[in-house]
Amino acid sequence: MQMQMQQTQQQATTAPISTSTPPPSSGGSASEAPPKQVAQAMDKLGQAERIIADIRIGADRLLEALFVAAAQPHQGNKPLQMFLKEDACMRQYLQDLRSLGKELEESGVLSESLRSRKDFWGLHMPLVCPDGAVVAYAWKRQLAGQAGASAVDRTRLALKAFTDQKRRFFPHLDDGLEASDSASKKCCVSEEITVDPKEEIRFLRTLPDVLKSVEKDVPSLKILTFERLDWLKRASTLSSSANESSLEHNYHGSNKLRLGSVGTVAEEKVAVIEMLFPSIFRAVVSLHPAGSTDPDAVAFFSPHESGSYVHARGFSVHHVFRHITEYAATALQYFLGNQTETGLYCLLHWICSYQTLFSKPCSKCSRLLAMDKKSTLLLPPVHRPYWQFSFSKILSVN
Repeated sequence: MQMQMQQTQQQATTAPISTSTPPPSSGGSASEAPPKQVAQAMDKLGQAERIIADIRIGADRLLEALFVAAAQPHQGNKPLQMFLKEDACMRQYLQDLRSLGKELEESGVLSESLRSRKDFWGLHMPLVCPDGAVVAYAWKRQLAGQAGASAVDRTRLALKAFTDQKRRFFPHLDDGLEASDSASKKCCVSEEITVDPKEEIRFLRTLPDVLKSVEKDVPSLKILTFERLDWLKRASTLSSSANESSLEHNYHGSNKLRLGSVGTVAEEKVAVIEMLFPSIFRAVVSLHPAGSTDPDAVAFFSPHESGSYVHARGFSVHHVFRHITEYAATALQYFLGNQTETGLYCLLHWICSYQTLFSKPCSKCSRLLAMDKKSTLLLPPVHRPYWQFSFSKILSVN
């Protein structure tokens, strides 16, 4: 026993390692030896792993709550309460993970030197102090290279699982996105496009420019603009079927009526856009704020419908236009999220694709009419691929 104590004293006198003064980047206290710091950091990384697992489970529960609310809208407040409960739990998990990350930064696992190299979990060699203190740095490399990288991989797996669950419960949100990417790539390499989309976007900054461009591209379309209160007055006094036919005749015979209708309202006050294809359908698009090119709602109606329910957030009494309106809500969110600068332009062109609603057969079954299971009625194909209406593709077609 005395021999061992003498050996330890000799080692302490001959090789004084500066363990009592850890390097600034380690962030540990003077009394903590590197093995203890390793154990504490590994324990915190284990806690982070468990929190990430809880976040993954919470994401599944959130999606399940949304799915239940969408499938059974008449359940009352039960899905909402479940969603709020899971939302509060997720916020707490994320807050715990954030505070745990700060603790790991203070302990040296996530240091500023690693951030400056743009490598959060870098496998660089440990630094060596002039006095030979390497131990305090070696454990940081071990944590950063092994446990840290493992935590990142687990986070990526959690995000992948969340994406898979989203596709499972909400498949319509991802329909055609791959086709959209491939189509956009084809448009980029195509030699038929002679107009630079960036240059063309400059001419579609204002609302009148967008409307005039759409009118030019679709000659059979009639566009009218209104203030919000003026549209409410017009909706209750829309033309009957007899007057609609005369309006259609005047529309085809007079080009001034169409151009003049766009300019009757001041640009900064335009809040509602009416798109009319005579004898086919009427679409109502709401803008918020007024005068902007940011649509916030769209609805489809029969040309012969009138009443206070005919507005951008209303629903038609006809099943076919009701289904199109429900589908248009998804298309609107797609254009707002993926076509930020030209969302209104692409949305209006997508609406114009329904001018062949009663004359173009379905691309899958080649039928003009098919039985709708919910309403047990024969309806035309109401889903038009909105993801194919990118700005560059519209330019190439026109």
